[in-house]
Amino acid sequence: MSGATDLQQLLTGLTQLARHRPDVALRQAEALLGQFPRLVPVRCLAAHLARRSGDLDGAQRHLEAALAEDPEAAPALAEKGVLAAARSDYVEAARCFRWLIGHGHRNADLLFNLALAEEQLGRFDRAVDAYRDALATDPDNSPAVRARLGGALAASGDDQGARIELGAALAEDPECLEALTGLGMLALAAGDMEDAVRLFRQCVALRPDFAEAWQQLLESRKLADGQDPDLEAARALLARHDLPPESRERLGFAVGKACDDLGLYDEAFEHFREANALKRRRLPAFDRDAWTAECARRLESAEDDRGRRARRHPVTIVPIFIVGMPRSGTTLVDQILTSHPEVAGVGELPFFDRDGRPEDEALRADYLGHLSATGARAVTNKYPANFRHLPLIRRVFPEARVVHVVRDPIDTCLSIYFQDFPTGNFYANDFSDIVSYYHGYEALTDAWAGRGSGTFEVRYESLLADLEGTSRRLLAYCGLTWASECLEFHKNPRPVTTLSRWQVRQPIFSTSVGRWRHYRAHLGPLFEALGIAPD
Repeated sequence: MSGATDLQQLLTGLTQLARHRPDVALRQAEALLGQFPRLVPVRCLAAHLARRSGDLDGAQRHLEAALAEDPEAAPALAEKGVLAAARSDYVEAARCFRWLIGHGHRNADLLFNLALAEEQLGRFDRAVDAYRDALATDPDNSPAVRARLGGALAASGDDQGARIELGAALAEDPECLEALTGLGMLALAAGDMEDAVRLFRQCVALRPDFAEAWQQLLESRKLADGQDPDLEAARALLARHDLPPESRERLGFAVGKACDDLGLYDEAFEHFREANALKRRRLPAFDRDAWTAECARRLESAEDDRGRRARRHPVTIVPIFIVGMPRSGTTLVDQILTSHPEVAGVGELPFFDRDGRPEDEALRADYLGHLSATGARAVTNKYPANFRHLPLIRRVFPEARVVHVVRDPIDTCLSIYFQDFPTGNFYANDFSDIVSYYHGYEALTDAWAGRGSGTFEVRYESLLADLEGTSRRLLAYCGLTWASECLEFHKNPRPVTTLSRWQVRQPIFSTSVGRWRHYRAHLGPLFEALGIAPD
C-alpha cells in the first residue's frame, strides 16, 4: 500500500461497510490481509468482525497475528479483552482492560467492559468503582451504566445505594429494563413479592421476550396450576426457533422449576438438562484436576501450619461461620440465627478468598471491622465455601463458632444441578463436575469439621424434622439464649439474596427431603459418580 492515508481511507470504507454487510467486510479484510498480512489495524477489524459472526477461533487467530506485530496495540488488546469475555475468561478480560486503562487508553467503553468482567468474577467492589468511573467519563450513557452500577451495589450489600442508582436510571429512562429488573430483585430480596412481580410484569410488557423477567416470575413462587399464564408464555418463548441461547438457558431453568412444582418430573428434567448443557457450553470448563490438587494443597498446608495461634483478644463480637455445600440448607440456618435479636449477618462474604493475605492480626482487624458495622453481639457469614478456609478461620478467630450444614448428597447434588447460579460455580452444570466438587468438599470437611473439631453439625433433614430442638442446640452452641423468634425465620425482614430467597420466606416444609426419588430414572450418572446404590 502507498501510505498511511490510503490505509486510513481503506479502513474507513471497511468500517462503514461492516455496519451494513459485516460478512462482505470480513471477506474483503481477509483478502487484503492475504496480500498485506502485517496490517495490524486491518487484523483488529477482521478479529472484531469474526467475533461478531460467531467465529471465535478465527477472531483469536487474527488477534494473535496482530499482537505478534505489535504486542501493545491498543485496538488488538481491547478486542482481546472482549473476546476473552465472550469465551467467559473474565480473568483475562479484566487483565486486558486494566492494562489499557493503566497505559493511557482510558475511555468509557473500556471502563464499562472492565466493570462487567469484575462483576462476573464476583469482585463487586471493583465493579462499582469501574462503573462510577465510566459514568464520570461519559455521562451520556447514564441510564444503562447507572442500572449496572445499581446491580453491582446490590450484590456488594449496599441496598440503599443500589436503590438510589436504579431510581436515578429510571428517572432518566422510565423504560430501562435493567433498572426495573434490578429493583425487582431488590424487592425479592426484601420479601416484597407483590412489588417484585409488578416490576417484572412491567419488564415483559415492555419486551415480551425478556427471558430474565419471565425467569423471576416463575422462580419466585410455587406454581399450582398447569395452565398458569406465565408458564404458558415461557413455554411459547421456548418454542421459538429464533430465541437466543442465553434466553433459552434462563427459560429452561425456569420452566424446569415450574414443572417440578407441578409434579411433571420427566418434563422438568428435560428442561434442566437442556439448560445445563447450554450453560456448560457458555461458561469456562470446571477443572476437576485443579480442584483436586487445590484440596490436596490445602490439607497439606493445614498440617504444616498446625500449632500456630493468633494472639488472644478480648471478645467483643462472636463471628459465626456457616459452611457446607451450596443448596445444603445454609440459608435456612442463617435465617434462623439472624432472627435472634442479638444476631446480625453479612450475607455471603467471600472475605477469605481475596488475593494476597495480610498477617493474621491485620486480617482479624479487617474482618471484625466488617462485622462491627452491624452493631450486633454475634454476626453470621453464610458463605458456604468458607469450608476451604477453616484452619485459617480457627487460628485467627479462636472465639468463632463454625456451623457445618450437611444434607443428603444425592439431594444436594441434584439441587445444585437444578439451579441457575448467576456467577461462578462452574461445576454446577454436569453431574460428574458436581460430584468432583463434592468429593473435595468432603475431604476438607472430614479433616477439619468432624468429631472433636469444635464444629456444630446441622443435618438438614433433622432440622426440618425437629425445628425447635435443633434450633435450641444451635443457639446454645453459639452462646445465645433461646429466642422464640428463631422459629419464625420466614418473618425475618433481613434481605435474602441467595437462590433460596422465596423458600425461606415460607414456614418450614419437608418436600425437598428425598426429592431425588422423583428423578430416579434420570440419575444413573449421578449415582455412579457418587458411588451410591440408590435404595
